[in-house]
Amino acid sequence: MMTSIVLVAMVGGVWLATTYRESGSRAILLPDRVMTLFPDPKPLTAFAFTDHENRVFDLSRLKGKWSFLFFGYTHCPDICPTTLATLARAHENIVKSAVGAKDVQFVFISVDPNRDTASKLGQYVTYFDTTFLGVTGDNAQLGNLAGQLGAAYEIAITPAMENYPVYHTTAVFLVDPRARYHAVFAPPLDAEGISRRFKALREFEGPKAT
Repeated sequence: MMTSIVLVAMVGGVWLATTYRESGSRAILLPDRVMTLFPDPKPLTAFAFTDHENRVFDLSRLKGKWSFLFFGYTHCPDICPTTLATLARAHENIVKSAVGAKDVQFVFISVDPNRDTASKLGQYVTYFDTTFLGVTGDNAQLGNLAGQLGAAYEIAITPAMENYPVYHTTAVFLVDPRARYHAVFAPPLDAEGISRRFKALREFEGPKAT
């Protein structure tokens, strides 16, 4: 409860999750509903993807950094480009902060590996921000990480249909430098809201999250 009071005071009394249990999480949110923070972050288990530079992207790539993870696909007509543009502005805000963004990364995880090659992912994510990473993997590995985060998605493949839709969560997941699921941002997302809350969280957690 003390954690709740301190963090709420830091950001103006707008958000927090106050309960977390081993059998799952249940958030009690204050009015804003933008950020759900887990008082007892959940360690992630091993997974293996490939990034847009054809390098292995696994659990070790999450350690030592605050990682913003967003699931989507490059053929997405609206949610993905809108969210990535918002995250790019949030990144700009974080870069300008006193601490900076050396320990921060933004990762776009494609749940459509059938169409999203490394080359296509690279062109897509760097359009929004040259530091963004695009990663994907096989369906088993995607399901593995998505399941750990509760990131729902469904590929609606129809025979002979090239432009099939993919339904996916619109949330952005925050993993701390110890590769633990620490918080989630719910839509509607805005850059200022994300960067302000992240600043407060990072200042509060300090060495505890590393």
